[in-house]
Amino acid sequence: MTVAGESRVAYATANGMRLCYETFGNRTDPPLVLVMGLATQMIVWDEEFCSMLGARGFHVVRFDNRDIGLSTKLLHARTPSVAELMLAQATGLRFRIPYTLRDMAADTVGLLDALGIESAHLVGASMGGMIAQEVAMAFPERVRTLTSIMSTTGDRKLPRARPRALAVLSRRVPHDREGYIRAYVDTWHVLAGDHFPFDAAYWARQGATSYERGINPAGAARQLLAIIASGSRKGRLRGVKAPTLVIHGTDDPLIPVEGGLDTARTIPGAELMLVDGMGHSFPREVWPRIIDAIARHAAR
Repeated sequence: MTVAGESRVAYATANGMRLCYETFGNRTDPPLVLVMGLATQMIVWDEEFCSMLGARGFHVVRFDNRDIGLSTKLLHARTPSVAELMLAQATGLRFRIPYTLRDMAADTVGLLDALGIESAHLVGASMGGMIAQEVAMAFPERVRTLTSIMSTTGDRKLPRARPRALAVLSRRVPHDREGYIRAYVDTWHVLAGDHFPFDAAYWARQGATSYERGINPAGAARQLLAIIASGSRKGRLRGVKAPTLVIHGTDDPLIPVEGGLDTARTIPGAELMLVDGMGHSFPREVWPRIIDAIARHAAR
């Protein structure tokens, strides 16, 4: 048995993938699973953030999605070219792809199976919110509550990312350690926006840890193609039964706030929480508010 604040890193076979995961808190408490976003390792669910959730009475699980971090990398899968990605995003054309968001949702459910979790409170950020939505639609019995953060319905009519955010995400990822860390800090500085103080030293440490855990730019491209190929979830989201909380920053440069508004309008009975000035990251200043909201929502 673990106590709040204590963590454990392990691996589980889920849907044919080997997923690296870490748990926080007491195993006998209600499970709360955190799903991270595009090209982002589980460590961006900060350890202290996870411990704070554990202290609120949850058995917290964070994990690396497929093709990222220490989880299975599909090294022999077809990797889309930049031109294909751009064409797919602009036109909606479909290319042969190695997996979709539905497959990543099945990974999440497979992890629940491996951990003996019948159902969980599911919290997803960005692409993780999309994956969590897919779980709620395809495996409704596995979701106690759904929290979708800085995510969207995938409706192509919604506003696109700001040019600067697209630019930093489109850059070639440096393969040397120092170059990677510099690019990592710069990327998160752009995504975080300008409202809250930006802690460059913190993100440099995160970048160093990400580099040491292993980088996989081709996997990030495959994840992006999975998002594009999966299309809009808007019609299916109208059938979600899980109590849903939508959290979004008003200054998100990557997934504009309209994505959160559309999600909240589409899912029946969804609660919307807008965080003034928050970009596409979790500034430490808003952790207490977000954790309070997640805990309150899970108690419904």
